[in-house]
Amino acid sequence: MLKHCVGRFPGFWLLSAYLAVSGSHAPAQELSIDEAVSALRDGGYIILMRHANAPGELPTAGTAAPGNDNLERQLDEKGRNDARNFGATIKRLGIPISSVERSPTFRTRQTAELAGFTEIIVQDFLLEDGMVGVTPARLQALLEELNKKPTSGNRLLISHSGNIMASFPELDPYIEQGEALIIDPSKSDRALIARIPITEWQTLP
Repeated sequence: MLKHCVGRFPGFWLLSAYLAVSGSHAPAQELSIDEAVSALRDGGYIILMRHANAPGELPTAGTAAPGNDNLERQLDEKGRNDARNFGATIKRLGIPISSVERSPTFRTRQTAELAGFTEIIVQDFLLEDGMVGVTPARLQALLEELNKKPTSGNRLLISHSGNIMASFPELDPYIEQGEALIIDPSKSDRALIARIPITEWQTLP
């Protein structure tokens, strides 16, 4: 997938070169979704989430959601409902979230706000703009953050496919919109312990 992207996006060779030097990371998932939820209740994990469903077609001035002044990609009805359900399930399951951080894009803003979070931090290292934005420096910053264990609760990072796949280049299948990776930063090399599609949250008991 990443090799295919190299030829499509100008400047992406910088990231490819960085990955070649730093080495790839082969994620080994350890827990079932139920086990991961149980672990999340205890805190100390990072939830690295791709924004909820947002079509590639850009809105017009007449179809843009309130606040989308730059006419960026935005969540469709499915994405909005999934984001709401995700947030409601996090609360219902008693999963403590100590920090919510998102990229500067409108679709990550919608995902965080519709999930019911109010204290949201905008982080440049979570940004990815047509893959060109995944620079070695930005990727390195993200990788460093994924190795930091939260002092309390869990840390929710809402980002994009480009830098998520760059962080876990051997992730298979490709990360879907709204999907979350559960990461244990207390283990070496940002251990991936589970993957949870956004539609799976609301089915959890």
